[in-house]
Amino acid sequence: MKINLIRNERKWKLLLVSIFFITISVQSQCVFDMDVKSQLAKTKLLFSKPDNYFCINPPSSYFSIHHDVQQSMFDIAIINNDNEVMICITTIAYPKPIGKINKFLIATVDLNHISKKGLAIEMDTRLSQLRFVKTDYLKKINADRGYVYNLKVRKGGYLGIYPRCKKVIVYKDNVGRAEILFFYKYGQDNLVNQEIEKTWGSLKFKS
Repeated sequence: MKINLIRNERKWKLLLVSIFFITISVQSQCVFDMDVKSQLAKTKLLFSKPDNYFCINPPSSYFSIHHDVQQSMFDIAIINNDNEVMICITTIAYPKPIGKINKFLIATVDLNHISKKGLAIEMDTRLSQLRFVKTDYLKKINADRGYVYNLKVRKGGYLGIYPRCKKVIVYKDNVGRAEILFFYKYGQDNLVNQEIEKTWGSLKFKS
């Protein structure tokens, strides 16, 4: 009896979250506000919604991914109509070398490469190791380098739904980087790799 109650509770929770996302998607058909447009312009990024996805308002930072992960706020969020894989995108524009503070930051921090310290904290080594994005894939999005790995996800799953997350980071030297997070469910490991392939090029740097 207790197991059935727990299962029913989970089903209702999934239903409510799905209704929430569908409601938002009707209201928000990838129409970005000025802040998101400005951020895309600063990082010299172009975004086109991939087929079979709908846009939602990015989840609030209230829903932490994991207590070790300090993820930047999401600018864009989309969900697959069929398999419910959720893609959340963060764009980070690098400061221009104007003023002493920015010059010091650029001189002391290698913004164009992944942080080994940060990687050691947030990568889920049980599920993956660091992989480099191949050159032909980088050329397609006008990026200089990129990395792929599984991100740690808190117990209970992100938003109470997604227990897995694969993170893709792509860099444009001295311009900025984009962090693309693919949230997915148990048993979707092969499927999420297919979604990365299918959606590759939806976000790219200007040439």
